Amino acid sequence: MFAHPDFSKVSTAHSTRKIKDMTDVLMDQTWITYPDKILYDMYREVHLSGDELQKMKEAQLRYDITVIPPAMLGPEYVKTAGHYHPCPKYCAAEMISYPEVYQVIRGTATYLLQKSDLSDFIIVEAGEGDVVLIPPNYGHVTVNAESDELVMANWVSDAFDSEYEPIRAKAGLAYYMTEDGIAQNGNYDKMPPVSYGKPKSYPEIGLYSGVDMYGLVNDLEKLDFLVNPQNYSELFKKPFYEI
Repeated sequence: MFAHPDFSKVSTAHSTRKIKDMTDVLMDQTWITYPDKILYDMYREVHLSGDELQKMKEAQLRYDITVIPPAMLGPEYVKTAGHYHPCPKYCAAEMISYPEVYQVIRGTATYLLQKSDLSDFIIVEAGEGDVVLIPPNYGHVTVNAESDELVMANWVSDAFDSEYEPIRAKAGLAYYMTEDGIAQNGNYDKMPPVSYGKPKSYPEIGLYSGVDMYGLVNDLEKLDFLVNPQNYSELFKKPFYEI
């Protein structure tokens, strides 16, 4: 797996999420004492050489690293803020939004995926080396429900800005991940059905659990589905996860 002692030295931008940046998506805010505490770090455009960075830019792709130490947010396990992705400008009538793909480098991640029409809510637990595809039209949150640090990577198109407001407006996804299991978010009038999935490989697009996906920097055509999802409608009709 991709490893480096200091991700800031191999990325073009480093940013953080503090507690005060997350208050709009928390189940409970009464516990907050130190709003400036950093919850997680994000490293954008991670690369091992200038040539590889240039190839990513030309392909409209970005490889990022997120580091999430263990923590509790009141009753919730520490999580990312969560967002949806927009559709490409020319995504046709099917309205297929940009997908994303994650790989766990270290630790264990729990991915919460919520379809925009609230017809589906998928919970996927992934361990080191596992690959997780965020399909079109799903909002997503990553949870670190373990006692160890979580380090994960993602490939994503750099042609859009993520949409945080739909999740903020509801104070999070439809379900929270707590010490007592999943808890319903009362801000939703409709609760999507919950299913559980297991990570799988996607050989048709060059993604294999246990194989460092950074290696695709030398075969970026395989990641074209991230940039032009409207051309891959058949791919997205396949099951995303093992049941």
